[in-house]
Amino acid sequence: MTMHVAGLILARGGSKGIPLKNLALLKGTPLLLWALRTMSQCKGLTSIWVSSDHPDILQLALENGAQVHRRSAETSSDGATSLEAINEFLASHPEVDVVALIQCTSPFVRVAHLNEAIAKMTAGCCDSVFSVTRSHSLRWMQLAEPKIESSSSGSGSRATVDAAEIRAVNFDPHCRPKRQDWNGDLVENGAFYLSSVQLLRQGLIQGGKISFVEMSAECSIDIDTGYDLWLAEQQASYFNIEPGGGEYIQTFFPATL
Repeated sequence: MTMHVAGLILARGGSKGIPLKNLALLKGTPLLLWALRTMSQCKGLTSIWVSSDHPDILQLALENGAQVHRRSAETSSDGATSLEAINEFLASHPEVDVVALIQCTSPFVRVAHLNEAIAKMTAGCCDSVFSVTRSHSLRWMQLAEPKIESSSSGSGSRATVDAAEIRAVNFDPHCRPKRQDWNGDLVENGAFYLSSVQLLRQGLIQGGKISFVEMSAECSIDIDTGYDLWLAEQQASYFNIEPGGGEYIQTFFPATL
C-alpha cells in the first residue's frame, strides 16, 4: 500500500523577528514560494499543504497550487507548538500516513534532500527523519553564573569566577582535536522533519527508528532575523540561486550524501 506523504508548511502570520516572515522577499520572491517550488518537484509528496491563520499567506498558497488548512487561533498563538499545529491538521486529514514538515525559512533546501528523506520514510525503515548539518565547533557548557560581588572600596561591582564554572562538552581540553581528525557533531538545522502519524499521535516529532539527512552549512541558512535574510540574499545573488532551481546549489556547495 502506498503511503500518503503530506508536505506541510506551518506559516502563521504572527512572526516576531521579521513581521510576516513567511512572505519576506528573497531575490524578489516570498520565502513561502521558495519552499513550495522545491516541494512541487519532490516525487514522493502525495499532497502539499500550507497551514496558516493569515489570509495573504493562504491566498498565495492557493495561487501556487498548494492546498490550505486554516489554523485556529489556539494553534497560531505565540505559545503554540508545531506539534499542536500538526495534530490539528491531522484531525482533518485521516488519509495521511507521514507528515513532512518543511520550513519555508530554510530557502536553500534541495529537492535531493527532501527526496532522500521521503525515500527513507516510505521504505518503512524509519519512524522519523530530519535534517542536520555537521559542526566542528568545540562546545562548552556553563555550570554556574558568575558571582557578582560589591567592592567595599567603592569601585563598583566585580564578577568572581568559580574554578568549575564551565566544562567541555564534546572534546577533551587536554587533547584538542584537529578538524580533520574527527567527524564533528550532527546539529539540527530545522529545515525539515518527517514523522509517521503513529509517532505524532504519541506526542513526538522525533522518535522510534530515527534517521537523518545531512545538509551542508551553506544550504542550512535558517532565516529568523533581518541579518539572516540579508545573508541569504547575498548568497542567493552571488551564486545566482533561484527558487525551485532543483539542484542549483550543487555546483557551488556539493551536498554531503
